[in-house]
Amino acid sequence: MKLLKQIKYDLGTQPVLGSVSIIGTALAILLVMVVMMMYVIQTEPIAPESNRDRLLYEYGISLRTDQMSGSSHLSHDAIDRLYGDLTTPEVICILSSSTSPRDIAVTGSNPIMADTRAADQNVWKIFDYTFIHGAPYTSTDVETGNKVAVITESVARKLFSNADAVGQTMRIMQEPYTVVGVVKDVSPLMGWSYAQIWYPVETRSASKLDLDGSDVSRYFGEYSVISMARSADDVEEMRREIRSRNASFANELKAIGWERDDTDFPYTQEAVHLLGGTNRAPDIKQDRMIRWILLGIILIIPAINLSSMTQSRLRRRRHEIGVRRAFGATRGSIMRDILAENLVVTLIGGFIGLVLSMLFAWLFTAFLFEPIDNWEGYSAEMTVDFTMIFRWSIFGWTLLFCFILNILSAGIPAWRASRVDPVDALNGDSK
Repeated sequence: MKLLKQIKYDLGTQPVLGSVSIIGTALAILLVMVVMMMYVIQTEPIAPESNRDRLLYEYGISLRTDQMSGSSHLSHDAIDRLYGDLTTPEVICILSSSTSPRDIAVTGSNPIMADTRAADQNVWKIFDYTFIHGAPYTSTDVETGNKVAVITESVARKLFSNADAVGQTMRIMQEPYTVVGVVKDVSPLMGWSYAQIWYPVETRSASKLDLDGSDVSRYFGEYSVISMARSADDVEEMRREIRSRNASFANELKAIGWERDDTDFPYTQEAVHLLGGTNRAPDIKQDRMIRWILLGIILIIPAINLSSMTQSRLRRRRHEIGVRRAFGATRGSIMRDILAENLVVTLIGGFIGLVLSMLFAWLFTAFLFEPIDNWEGYSAEMTVDFTMIFRWSIFGWTLLFCFILNILSAGIPAWRASRVDPVDALNGDSK
């Protein structure tokens, strides 16, 4: 209570310096939180990608000889060779590597554009979509090639004026599909789980591959693979098995004169959003270094300015500090009190900065956030909701950076103030 009274008195007697300190802290935390939110949305478990810590992604394949090279996403031949009969994954999902905007129409209405994605039945096990009506398509639908689809709530309302569209028929590029399920809309920021319409991938029975080198283009296709471990602790074991299978495949290719570029696949969630294509490995270390340098700059520059303002505020309290020292207050207690007072002010500014960062993220979503894969653009609006941008980890980061900012901006002024000679302070010596 005494601490709060002191802060209230200090802000009342020095309103400009106090207000500037709070605003400066709020702006610093705003920038820090925006950077952290961009990272969290790309990497942290967020519905419907709540299993991100258990997932590995294989995006494509890049092959070359001395005379030629080629790269693409994976074909069924490549997937059969690389992922058939693996033992460590709990689930393996085949899905198109990106969404495709297509004309969707129903009888008696104008067509709309919607983002479609082909996926097998395991996509519903890896990602936790929220079904409003109906159910996902099944392995039988995939194996028999049934023309069924799951659509989002917004697409259902556009096409059928009602979210309960189960059993309705629509045409995707003139092909009739029956709606079997309706899910809540997914933000394009989710990348791999995003689509507006899902339908079964084209499949075939696994075949024994003939590596005679006559046509390696059969390994090029339009699919990627997501494998899910049984727990987060099993991810490394799963990665080792997948890497071993890839190494064996690479050796077989070498025997016929081809070489597969090793781009450190398969990728974790942190790595996959850094991909620049199928023939370049993501540089996680560089991304982390850039992010920490950026955060350091964001914190240090305002800390220098806030330190000067803190020093100015303390200079006006020299008499008070001198009296306390004259009555036996120790240097340690003086320093602790000043740091505590400044921490409360910093936390006030940090809370304001956190609220502003949420508002800023909501207002400028399209400017701030970039989905993992946006080669052709999206039909859906780029949106974030509160559950995506507010997480307890964000709150924890806010507290941590407030504490760091407090130490950086108030540490030296507090140390200097604690070493003021009581006689000099009482006599008004300003040195």
